[in-house]
Amino acid sequence: MKTSKTSLMMIIVLTLFIATSVKAQGDWEPQKRFTGYVSSEFNYFNKLQGYDNEYGVALSEAGFLASYQPRKDVMFKMVFVYRPDFAIDQMINEANVQYSLSDRLKVKVGRFLTPLSPMNTYYYAPVNTSATLPVLVSNHEFFPLNMDALSINGSLGNDYKFSYELFAGGYHNTTWMTTGAVGFFGDEVAYYKQQIGSPYTIDGSYSGTHNLAVGGNVRFSYLDYVKIGMSVFNPKTETMPIYVSAYDIVQNLESEKLTYGLDLKLTLNNTRLTGEIWNSDLKIDGDYIDLNGSFVELSQTIGKLTPFVRYEDQTTNDIEFQRYTVGAMFKPTFETTFKMEYLHYSHEVQDIDGLVVSLIYSF
Repeated sequence: MKTSKTSLMMIIVLTLFIATSVKAQGDWEPQKRFTGYVSSEFNYFNKLQGYDNEYGVALSEAGFLASYQPRKDVMFKMVFVYRPDFAIDQMINEANVQYSLSDRLKVKVGRFLTPLSPMNTYYYAPVNTSATLPVLVSNHEFFPLNMDALSINGSLGNDYKFSYELFAGGYHNTTWMTTGAVGFFGDEVAYYKQQIGSPYTIDGSYSGTHNLAVGGNVRFSYLDYVKIGMSVFNPKTETMPIYVSAYDIVQNLESEKLTYGLDLKLTLNNTRLTGEIWNSDLKIDGDYIDLNGSFVELSQTIGKLTPFVRYEDQTTNDIEFQRYTVGAMFKPTFETTFKMEYLHYSHEVQDIDGLVVSLIYSF
């Protein structure tokens, strides 16, 4: 934790130092931008066990984005997202500076959203069609939300386009962090493990620990019609605390994990099909653990209304469940977004139905 906070402070200090020392070039007019949003949310779930309430209303998140471009080739970015019960360090989603030598080569340093999954970059409520992110993104089992890292990225081509990003740095483990008005989102795997009496689970002390990793992705696209991506994430071998329920003890075991995935996006007029599939070669104390996740989502924009359906499959060791979502986003104005969706969790022990209603105000 101390190492992570120190690196973040260095990034912020470096950013402020460069921002005050860089002068505008030529006739470039410095660009400043400040935007934000407030999102409130209603959740209802039936049959939940061990929760104080089956329903709730809460301020789910409030985000603020500030960017400053003193030169055409330099961009500073800071994003702060408030979430109930999150520590301040977890609310600083992005704090980075990017220097563009050309479209083909850009260098970014600081904290930024992990670019492996296109859906992960739709973390912010106003830009996501659904009120909920896919489980493989929200549970952070395959990759963290963000990293304090160095990135080299770029793209080339016009109609046919190739893009890439390579990065290395540190991050916090945030597996199964709960969100939502009830606190069920992000807790699904831990919840089902409790329902089946799983003998092993990751201890809560794992969240907040620090690790290092390298990763990258390549993507190919044709105009806006087809986009195909391949990504890999390789963390450093670390010690993982495993809770053994039979003996009520925590064992610290060596963990190795290599994660890789594929993503696809097809767009035709106002119809969009997106999907991802991820797999982790996870080894804990010499034993291999199943860790797989996938989703496919189909949406259709009709004026200011965008209905959608999504199917997900999540496998974590001794837990496998499917989640079905059907919903719609209604955006009457730029400032106002209304979302409503029905969710169904399918599991051999217990099925769960849920309703999410979200109201977002942007500025």
